[in-house]
Amino acid sequence: MQIVWDILLALLSALVAVIGSFTALTHVQRMRASAGRVATLWMAAGSVTMGMAVWSMHFIGILAFHLPVQISYDLELTILSALPAMAAALLSFYVLREQNIGVMRIFLSGLLMGAGISAMHYTGMASLKMSPAISHDPAIIALSVAIAVISSWGALLTIYRGDRLKLPALPRFMLGAVIMGVAISGMHYTAMLGTQFHPGGMGIADATLIEPKVLAALIVIISLFWFAGGILASWFDQHMARLNAAALAELERDHIELRKRAEEQAAEMTQSLRESEEQLRMTLRCAPDAVLICEDDGRIVYANHNFIDMMLYDRGELYAMTVTDLVSADWRERYRQEAEGILADGRRHVFEILLVKKCGGNVPVELNAVMLPNGRIYGSCRDISERKLAEHRIHQLAFYDALTSLPNRRLLMDRMQQALTVSMRGGQFGAVMFLDIDHFKIINDTKGHDVGDMLLLEVAKRLEFCLRDGDTVARLGGDEFVIVLLLSADISEAVAQAELVAEKIRSAVNQSYRLGSYAYHTTPSIGIVLFKGYGEGVDELLKHADAAMYQAKAAGRNAIRFYDPDMQAAIEARVDLGEELHRALENRQFRLHYQVQIDSMRYPVGAEVLLRWEHPDRGLIYPEQFIPLAEEVGLIVPIGLWVLQTVCARLKVWQQDALTRDLVLSVNVSAKQFHQDDFVSKVQSVLLESGAKPTRLKLELTESTALENVEDAIAKMHELKPLGLGFSMDDFGTGYSSLQYLKRLPLDQIKIDRSFVRDITTDPNDAAIVQTIIAMTEALGLEVIAEGVETQAQHDFLDLRGCRAFQGFLFGKPVPIEQFEIMLGVTEGYGRGGAGELVQGE
Repeated sequence: MQIVWDILLALLSALVAVIGSFTALTHVQRMRASAGRVATLWMAAGSVTMGMAVWSMHFIGILAFHLPVQISYDLELTILSALPAMAAALLSFYVLREQNIGVMRIFLSGLLMGAGISAMHYTGMASLKMSPAISHDPAIIALSVAIAVISSWGALLTIYRGDRLKLPALPRFMLGAVIMGVAISGMHYTAMLGTQFHPGGMGIADATLIEPKVLAALIVIISLFWFAGGILASWFDQHMARLNAAALAELERDHIELRKRAEEQAAEMTQSLRESEEQLRMTLRCAPDAVLICEDDGRIVYANHNFIDMMLYDRGELYAMTVTDLVSADWRERYRQEAEGILADGRRHVFEILLVKKCGGNVPVELNAVMLPNGRIYGSCRDISERKLAEHRIHQLAFYDALTSLPNRRLLMDRMQQALTVSMRGGQFGAVMFLDIDHFKIINDTKGHDVGDMLLLEVAKRLEFCLRDGDTVARLGGDEFVIVLLLSADISEAVAQAELVAEKIRSAVNQSYRLGSYAYHTTPSIGIVLFKGYGEGVDELLKHADAAMYQAKAAGRNAIRFYDPDMQAAIEARVDLGEELHRALENRQFRLHYQVQIDSMRYPVGAEVLLRWEHPDRGLIYPEQFIPLAEEVGLIVPIGLWVLQTVCARLKVWQQDALTRDLVLSVNVSAKQFHQDDFVSKVQSVLLESGAKPTRLKLELTESTALENVEDAIAKMHELKPLGLGFSMDDFGTGYSSLQYLKRLPLDQIKIDRSFVRDITTDPNDAAIVQTIIAMTEALGLEVIAEGVETQAQHDFLDLRGCRAFQGFLFGKPVPIEQFEIMLGVTEGYGRGGAGELVQGE
C-alpha cells in the first residue's frame, strides 16, 4: 500500500522527542541532586515526562503518515500505551539514583529505556484497529528495538560517562537529549518502515475523527506545555539548590572560620591551663605543708608528697579513702561539723584535728581548709606535734610539780576555787586536807635528797590511788600535800566521809616503802577543814587545814585532826562509840522494849518492838543515837538478826498463853538487812528454829527501804508472804512513795507517821493528809494504824475518820518485856483503868 509522509510532522515529532528527553533528563539530574521524598518526586516526574515524550513523538509520527485508507484508533488503548514507556523510564531512572553510576548501571538503564520505547511504540500501533490487521517485519522489529536500546546507551554514556568530550554539563545534557530523541524517533521511523498495511484495509475502531494536523498540534501543545513546566521547575529547583549550596558554603566557611578560631582559642586555653596546672602541681609539690583535695563527700582526689610522707599511705590507698577514715574516732564529730560549715559558708576554716597514720600513730595537725570553685575542698595540713609538745611542757611547768607531776600551788588554788563554786551551787560540803610526812627531814638528811624524792614520788602515787576521779591532790612543796574533796550536803555525813578518806590515806601512807635497796616506814599527819560555799577564801582554808595538821603533829603524829575543836571532840566520841558498839553485841548490852498497839475498842492487838542499848557507863541509849553508826560500821545486820531471834523466841513463849497467843509483834527491819541476799532464808531459819507462828510476826519497812530496789522488795515479800508473815509500811507519807509501786507491794498495813498525828487537831494540812491516807488504805484494802497518839483529841479525830488501830503514849510507853506482860494482865477497859494508871505512873 502506498504511504505518503508529512515531513513537517515528522520533524515536529523528532523535536518533541528531543525536548521531552531533555526535560526528563533534567528531572533525573534533580533526582540525583536531591534526597528522600524530593528525589522520589523528581524520579516520578522524570518518568512521566519521558513517557509523554515517547508517547507524543509516536502519535505525532503516526499522524505524519498518510495512508490511502481511513485510520481509526482505540482510545483506551491509545491512552494506556503511554504506561509502558513511563514504567520503563521509572525503572531506568531508579537504576540511576546511585551517586556512582557504573557501566553496568548505564547498560541496565539503557536496556530498560529502549525496551520501554519499543513497548510503547508497538502498544500504540496495536491501538490502530485495521482490517485486515497490520503486520510487522520481524527483522525490522529487531532493528528498531536495537536502535532504541543502543541510542539510549549512547545518550546515557554521553551524560554520565562523557568526561572525555570536554563539554560543560549543559551542552553534554543537550547532546544526550538529542541522542535520546534520536533513539525515540529512530526506533519509531525504523519500525514504521517494517509495518505492513494491506491494500483495501480499513479502520474498524470506533473513534471520533479529528483532522491529523489539528490532533498533532494539540499533542504538541500539551507536550511542550508539560515539558516547559518541567524545565522551568527543574531550573527553579536547580537555582534554589545553587542558592542553598551557596548559603551552605557560606555557613560552612563561617563554621570553618569559627571552628578554626575556637580551636586556636582552645589551644591557647589548653596551653594556659597546662602551664597553670604545671605551676599548681609544682606549687603543691613544693609546698611546705601536707596538702590534700577531696570531694564534698570526703573522697580524697589528690595528696601531695608531704601528705603521703606524713600519713605513710600509698597514693592509691589514699585515693580509695575518705578524710573521715584518717581522722581519729574521738575527733570525727568535730571534723564533720567543720566540713558542714565549709560547705555551707564557703569561707576558710582553720582548726586543729587529730589524724591517724597507717601505722596507727596519731599526728595532731592544724587544718586550713576552704571550698574550691569546682565544689571540692582544699586542705593544707601542718604537723603541730612539736607545738603541742611545747604547749604541754609549758602547761606542765606552769601548773604541775616537776617531781611528782601533781598539780602545783597555782593549779591547786584554781581547783579549790572551782570546788567552792560547785559547793555553793550544789549546797554540799567540801574538805581540804593538809598532809605532811612525819620525820621527812631525817630521811632527806641521812639518805640524801634522791631517796627523799623517791619517797615523795611513791607517796604521790598512793595518794592518787586513794582518791576519786573528781578529787584533787597537789604538792605544795617539800613533803606537804593538799587534797580537795567534795562531800555530802549533810554535815554529819560530810564529816564521816572526810574521816573515811583520811583514814584510807593514812593507812596507805603507813605501808612500808622500798626505796631502791632501802626499806623505809613513815606516817602522815593530816589536818582537815570543811567548807561550804564561799564562806572562806582558799587562802584561809589552807591556813586552817595547816593549823589542823599541826594539831595532828602535836597529838603525836600519824593522826587526823579537824580544824573545829568541837567537831573533833564529836568525832572522837563517835569513834569511841563505834568501838564500844562492837563490844555491846558480844556483851549482850542490847534490850528490847515493847510499845502496845490497841484497836478501836482499846484492846491490845500487839506491840512494836523497839531496840535500846543499855550502856554500862552512859546508861540507856536510844536507837537514833547508835543505829546510823551501826549501819556505817556494818553491825546493823547481826543486830537485826539478834532482834528477830529474840522476838520469835518471845512469840514461841506467848503461844502457850491464851492471854498472849493472838498478839502480833512488829519488828523494824533496816534497809541493809532487808536487801541482804540471804534475808529470806535467814527469816525462814529463825522461824523454823524458834517454832514461832509466822502469822504473829509483822515486819515493818520504811518507804525508802521498800522503794530502794522495789523489784527486789516485791520478790522477797512474795517469798515470805506464803509463810503467813505480815508487812507494815512504817513512816508512811514522809518519803517519796508512788501509788504505782504501793499497790504492787503485798502490804497488810500502813502506819501513819507521828509527824502527821502530832498536830492533827490544829493543822488543817496534817488533818487532810491523814484523812487521805485512811481513805487510800480503805480503797486498797489495807489496815491502818496511827503512831504517836498522845491525846484523847487525837484518838477521837482518828477514830471518827475510820482509823481502827492506835499506838502512842496515850496507851503506853515502850517498856521492857517484864513490865509489858504485867500491863497485859489488866485487859478490862485497857487504856482507861489500870493500864492507864500505869502509864501515868511512869
